[in-house]
Amino acid sequence: MPLDTNLTMLRNKITSYGKENQGELLYALAEGAQQLSGNEWIRIYMEDLTRGALSCVHVTGLHAEELRAISFPIVSSEAVVSSVFVSQYPVDFKTTTHAAETDLQFASRFGFRSSYVMPIVSLGKSIGVLCIDQDHPGEVLEATAKSHLADFTGFVADRLDQARIYHQQVQLARRLEEYKAREAAGMMVRSAVRLIKKVSLASVLVPHQREGAGHSLDILASYSDDEKLKSLYDQQGNLNLTKGKSFISQYVNDQGVITDNRLLKPLFVADLTQHNLQKRALTESMALRSMYVVPRYEPDSRRIICLLNYYSNELYRFTDFEMGLLQTHAEMVERVISEVGGEHLEIRVLSEITDLLNERSESLQPFLTKVLSKATELIGADTGSIALVTERDGARWLVVEDENGTIIGAKNKEWLKKYIPPFLVGGEELNPEERSLTGYVAHTKQPKAIARVEMEQQAGGFHRSMSELLKSEIAVPVICDDEVIAVICLNSLHNDYFREEHRRILQIIGSLTARHISDLQRIEGLQSEVDRLASDVAYKDPHVSSYRLGNIIGNSPTSQAVVEFINRVSTPLFNRITFWNRNSLQEATIGLPSILVTGPTGSGKEFFFNNLYNKLNSLYRAQINSNGELPVKKTNIASYSGELTYSELFGHKKGSFTGAYNDRRGILEETIGGIVFLDEIGDADPKTQVQLLRFLDNGGFVRLGENVERYSRVLVVAATNRNLPEEMARGNFREDLFHRLSELSIRLPSLNERREDISDLSVHFLGKLYRTYRGESDPLETPPVLSEDAKQELILHNYQGNVRELRSILLRAMFFRTKDVINGDAIRMAIAGTAAGNLTSRRSDVKELDDRLAASILERISGGSDFWTEVYEPFSRNDISRETVRVVIDKGRALSGKTMPAVARYLRAVAENDDAAEAQRKLFKFKNFLYKTVKV
Repeated sequence: MPLDTNLTMLRNKITSYGKENQGELLYALAEGAQQLSGNEWIRIYMEDLTRGALSCVHVTGLHAEELRAISFPIVSSEAVVSSVFVSQYPVDFKTTTHAAETDLQFASRFGFRSSYVMPIVSLGKSIGVLCIDQDHPGEVLEATAKSHLADFTGFVADRLDQARIYHQQVQLARRLEEYKAREAAGMMVRSAVRLIKKVSLASVLVPHQREGAGHSLDILASYSDDEKLKSLYDQQGNLNLTKGKSFISQYVNDQGVITDNRLLKPLFVADLTQHNLQKRALTESMALRSMYVVPRYEPDSRRIICLLNYYSNELYRFTDFEMGLLQTHAEMVERVISEVGGEHLEIRVLSEITDLLNERSESLQPFLTKVLSKATELIGADTGSIALVTERDGARWLVVEDENGTIIGAKNKEWLKKYIPPFLVGGEELNPEERSLTGYVAHTKQPKAIARVEMEQQAGGFHRSMSELLKSEIAVPVICDDEVIAVICLNSLHNDYFREEHRRILQIIGSLTARHISDLQRIEGLQSEVDRLASDVAYKDPHVSSYRLGNIIGNSPTSQAVVEFINRVSTPLFNRITFWNRNSLQEATIGLPSILVTGPTGSGKEFFFNNLYNKLNSLYRAQINSNGELPVKKTNIASYSGELTYSELFGHKKGSFTGAYNDRRGILEETIGGIVFLDEIGDADPKTQVQLLRFLDNGGFVRLGENVERYSRVLVVAATNRNLPEEMARGNFREDLFHRLSELSIRLPSLNERREDISDLSVHFLGKLYRTYRGESDPLETPPVLSEDAKQELILHNYQGNVRELRSILLRAMFFRTKDVINGDAIRMAIAGTAAGNLTSRRSDVKELDDRLAASILERISGGSDFWTEVYEPFSRNDISRETVRVVIDKGRALSGKTMPAVARYLRAVAENDDAAEAQRKLFKFKNFLYKTVKV
């Protein structure tokens, strides 16, 4: 990819980052420096006022951990990093020229022979330093590259400065927490000395992650009335947990986990002089003899939270009463350092999330990204994601990104978490390979932390690894209306990172954002539905002049009657919708409006609804909310049966039937104040018919499995191709519901009843189909032309499938035309594959045409196209049938082998140059499409 393109992509990413994204901004700056210089070794230092130094915040290349640990003074003549920061002048540093001894030693230690060191400046003030290093003495950057780098760094600098300040404020908040915890613990150990006379010194030890691997136990607080004794004790410093290095290391491993069951209970040491102690000489000078150790640990992981040591200067056995007091005291200490220390950060979380909720949020995904960035930064996690709960084929999944790699939820630091596949929601019933922490949390509605992911994996637990670098994990559910709608998951590069305060912080974030996330999901779902409706009524062929409303073609009197009906009923129906938006009390006593749409299969009942909705939505935008959309939902009653139909319309309570894992709102509740399309209403079961009649009478309904009456206000448009009077006579449909639905009714004409429209309809559909299937080199405005004899064939044909059949004939004719003019012979051949008649003959014709269409698709794939362009997209638009897809797969399997990966490669669903992650993602999408959508 060209350098300019890469830099443009980086700039676009950078513009989306906020103050919470210091890590992403540093990564982008380093990536830009690498691309401009061609060097892999990058160091970035930032001014850190909390430490009074230039701290190394990002390193790429060798010795990253060692380099990150070294900081430079803000002002110093002995370090080139410091001098560049102060002077704001870049420097070409070389070990072959005169340089400060400190810099030469530094360069020698890490193998640098030359470096380009430049300041990072925001609003005229230095905020950091960027270093590009190499292991040979030549020039690091040419003049042009230096200029481009300065421009790119300047573009990043302002956002980076805001992120730096925010990051340091959070770090300071954490240190304030530590200070408060230390002060609180100090108060508690003072109380211990005063609580029991024989306690001469008390201390609180807490685990601390050392550089590299392993933990030590640090002295959080100690107290003795004898100041010299306290001073000597504090000189011991950290307690080494390496095996054999200290007394406590025989009970606790170097990861701070209790390994000896004896320390699961308080431990009494009668005589310290009889044990191997760390720094024995210092310990003996304190003359401490007896010790009572009370551990406080996490029950599941056995990880030490804190260790309470109570010492006596003489050989002394604490009484049962005294030991009970000290155990209660230790429990209070744990609570104090776990809860009091986190209060400041929790207040900051409340403030940050409240500010975010008060911002104008354009859509769900950017909002989730901001929430995740704040959560990651405030907790200090290394990466994270937010997955949304979605339903697919009756199962619930957690989705961060779709099969195309488009982010649906949120994730940050993508270099640690690349593609995140969907995870099933579930618990122990799932196979081990299907289990995940987020899926478990969504299933149980309870937060959960994994201290060590490798142990969780070995035990067949709930972790799916996205990177071997990630060592610990925490997840909390986001719950709205007692339903899990999302899961926030954070990861750390360190074992045993997440604590109780982190769980509390994430639960605060989840509670504050749940309603807003739910509202944004509803709005985006509505917008997606409206976009689909709009696309159906938006296309108008320039060669057709008989559009009457939206894109209803109205040459015939019957079509003009449909247009007249929509125009006549729209205004009074919209007046009713206006009442709903005003919460008018009179709505409580007036039944809800409804329209019954009848007509033969394929006559365009859903198309009628789309145009009606488009008209009402235009009024809604003009008179109620110029930036909003009138709520809308569609469902097909024939797609469900029994309780599922009732649940789809009215919702259900958790546990009301098999598979009802959560409470669910039905579409009549979700679409309050809007319009609902119920297709195939003639297939509704008796229970649904009763509840729908009651709903239309007063807007009241009861969810399945519940006894709470709820209310909604919607316009119901019901459609059917059944003869409802005949169904009533057979006892299949309620007469009272029929009369209630048909207060406003319209019968749509068959295509045979509106032959005056067929010519323009054919041009309309052919133009639309051509735009869908044309090649890149084919001009947009020159679709194939129907000859006069072709139009006559179409006008004279006896349609059984109405508009749907007409569209199918035109698609086949377009695929198998030989020229840009479709003549009568082409239409007759296409009709042979769709016309009713001898069933055996028709099936044979259809199979032949499916075979020819599949062969045409395979030929285009072998010619350089791919599966997604030739099969996936046309099927998604309903332009090819399931049978055609099956034929393509069967032919592909016969030519490539029986396995799905082999078929996917042959059909170019997976490209040869895809990396492993990309190939896995595409194969998952390929199989999911065939098995779940097409049902091969």
